[in-house]
Amino acid sequence: MIDPSGGGPATPPRSSGRPPWWTVGVLVVLVGLIAVAVAAQLVDGRRETQLLPTTTPVTGSVVPPPELAGEWSGEGSLARCAGFDEGCPATRSVTLTIDCSADPCRVTPFDRSYGSPPLQAADGSDRATGPVPADVAPRCDDVPAHSALWQLDLTVQDGRLVGSYAESTLQSFDCGGTGVAWDVVLDRR
Repeated sequence: MIDPSGGGPATPPRSSGRPPWWTVGVLVVLVGLIAVAVAAQLVDGRRETQLLPTTTPVTGSVVPPPELAGEWSGEGSLARCAGFDEGCPATRSVTLTIDCSADPCRVTPFDRSYGSPPLQAADGSDRATGPVPADVAPRCDDVPAHSALWQLDLTVQDGRLVGSYAESTLQSFDCGGTGVAWDVVLDRR
């Protein structure tokens, strides 16, 4: 190598054994970005978990299917209302038919248009989920929401079915999601 100042041969730069400052800087920035991405994912994961619909387990006793079988009716009081411009009714009459001729028992809320899904026992309560019929589902641009579902979470307390009845829709590109729930107490008819 020739020294550009016109002197003799240039001596190669000495290495101190440490990487140049920009390499250290790039590594620090890279590690920082990874840490921020991981933290954002953890926070976003917690937020997503909190937004999912949850039901509080109802404490009660699991009863044999023959004690669930039959027709039940009662009133529900509004527990949650979200996404409706007009609000939600403060009360809701609820009727159920529970058929235990096969295992597991099947539940029909209101009428057969709501389906007859199986009751699933979990955490001391019985749960079922089914479709909300198109003629009563929330509408978006005058079309029924295809994602409309109902959910029951019930337990037996003092000879009554106690718990919740809820209906919800998913948010779509054009329309917001909806959710309404009533706390219910049902007596055998």
